[in-house]
Amino acid sequence: MNILCYCESNHKTGFGHFSRIKILITLIKKKYPKAKLFIFSKNKKEAKEFFKTKIVYSKNIFDYISKKKKLLDLVVLDPPYYEGKNDKILNQRLKDIYLIEDRKFRILKLTDETKPTAHYCDYLINDFPLSTAFIKKYRLTNNKMKLFLGIYAFLYPSMLLNKFLHKNKKYDLLIAFGGNDPNNLGMKFFETIKNNRQKKIFILNKNTYKKLIKYQDKYNCIKPITDQKNFLKLLSCSKMYLSTPSNIMFEAFALNMSGVVIPTQNRQNVMGRSFQKMKIVKNLNLFKNLKNNVLEKNLRIKTTPHKRFNLYKAIDMQNKIIKSL
Repeated sequence: MNILCYCESNHKTGFGHFSRIKILITLIKKKYPKAKLFIFSKNKKEAKEFFKTKIVYSKNIFDYISKKKKLLDLVVLDPPYYEGKNDKILNQRLKDIYLIEDRKFRILKLTDETKPTAHYCDYLINDFPLSTAFIKKYRLTNNKMKLFLGIYAFLYPSMLLNKFLHKNKKYDLLIAFGGNDPNNLGMKFFETIKNNRQKKIFILNKNTYKKLIKYQDKYNCIKPITDQKNFLKLLSCSKMYLSTPSNIMFEAFALNMSGVVIPTQNRQNVMGRSFQKMKIVKNLNLFKNLKNNVLEKNLRIKTTPHKRFNLYKAIDMQNKIIKSL
């Protein structure tokens, strides 16, 4: 089985797209152990380090896949945009891939959009918690498309589902804002968080780490950004977390952890509010409007998620996805 995965990630935006592709491939290889993987990404160097496999790229993804159509069995698409900011040229190319004449390969598309848009694929995974309400909209595009929707459609790492569930809690709070944190929330709120008398661990980008390591003490453990496996170990050793509304909300949910999130954009705000409705996180104001005293107050509140993670639902969803391929 030959699998081509299109995804983009980098140190600026974080590696959420790479992570979920990697998890998906791990699951697929349980069914197809001899599967060959190719990553299509313009971030060649970062993709090579992350996947340790062959990286390919062309300015026109449609032309590339069209030429390789007889060699491919599965194409996985994880586009680097969100609704409202769509690249019209890329959208058309992805649609054209679906319409390739005599196409034998299947197409699986990943999205976490908060508003349903048209998708052209054989399988669609959308992990937005409220995405089950999008079924009618998706069916209008293609009533044969197999849908995997909702919070349990998130591709939880298998190691997260069992290995870390019973870890001792070494830290009261983990702080991580992801990637290179272009808004530098780590720096912006550092003084407020640092002075909180809890045992905390900061996961910071390399530049911020170098500036703040001098403040490490018995209450503040300061570490540079790390790989997913080590990050999950640190997360599992923490009672709560502070982050942006991102992949960490799903990962912490699988560990039955609650957290406080600070959105940096409207789309994140929508995602954060959806988790707040389920009483899994506390979603604060957009970062530019957030007052230090409000953040400080929320970090002192001990919370536990009201909605508990259902391991069997997550495994069942994973099995359904893989079984259908």
